[in-house]
Amino acid sequence: MKEYQLKDVKASFVKAAVFTVIMALLGGAGMFVVAKHKQHISYTAERFAVISHPITTQTATSASPITNTDQQMMLTYEEIANDPMVAKAARKHLTKSQRKEYSADQISQDLDAKAKPQSLALRLKVTTNSPKNAAALVNAAAEGLKETLPKIQPGAGNVKLLAKATEDNVELNKSTNVKKYAAAGLALGGLVGIVISFVVITWRRVLK
Repeated sequence: MKEYQLKDVKASFVKAAVFTVIMALLGGAGMFVVAKHKQHISYTAERFAVISHPITTQTATSASPITNTDQQMMLTYEEIANDPMVAKAARKHLTKSQRKEYSADQISQDLDAKAKPQSLALRLKVTTNSPKNAAALVNAAAEGLKETLPKIQPGAGNVKLLAKATEDNVELNKSTNVKKYAAAGLALGGLVGIVISFVVITWRRVLK
């Protein structure tokens, strides 16, 4: 069997290490490109509405406070807010160009209303492909709810809209975590590099 000096073995392992690093970088870069291609970015804007009756001396001292009654109605208000009628009313508050882009059906699909437990607050959320549209749609939906609720539910509480949504406070949503994909690619590429290096070194030093 052929004998090898320490410097020969060391050189082989240096080459293997370099090859492993290259494979890791290639794997990371490849997965980064794949993740970027698969990634879908959207934006979510939200606005709150408080729905309640005025508290008077009479209602505050009654056996069933009006606040409790309003809280019990919040799930009903939630269903109404998600109704297509609200989306139709919301569309009237959009600009002309936005009305061309968004039908009432599309607004209804993008709008999500949720009542906060044990409160009189209703959260309206809209997710679209741009921060400007997300903010505009949720603000329009809030106005649509304010107009529509009394017509659908006579005797409902007053709708008080809280601060308008703006482009600056929308939430960015990413469907794919690019960093995780890149890290997985680095690890996978490095592992492949180690396996290939081990096989090559074994073949050259032992089997031949």
